[in-house]
Amino acid sequence: MYVPEITAETGVTIASPSKHALRPVLVAVFSVKLAVAAFLLASVSLTPPVTTEIGYLASE
Repeated sequence: MYVPEITAETGVTIASPSKHALRPVLVAVFSVKLAVAAFLLASVSLTPPVTTEIGYLASE
């Protein structure tokens, strides 16, 4: 990308880039994604361990 040199002789100014219109949507999606991941990890860690019965073992 070409970026012009800014000097007193040329008088070239570079405007700062504006924020993207969908940035709030991206932040909201990432926030929801993190909340769902935290909920799923919490629910998995709080479940009691499952005991397997003899009838469910594959080695029979």
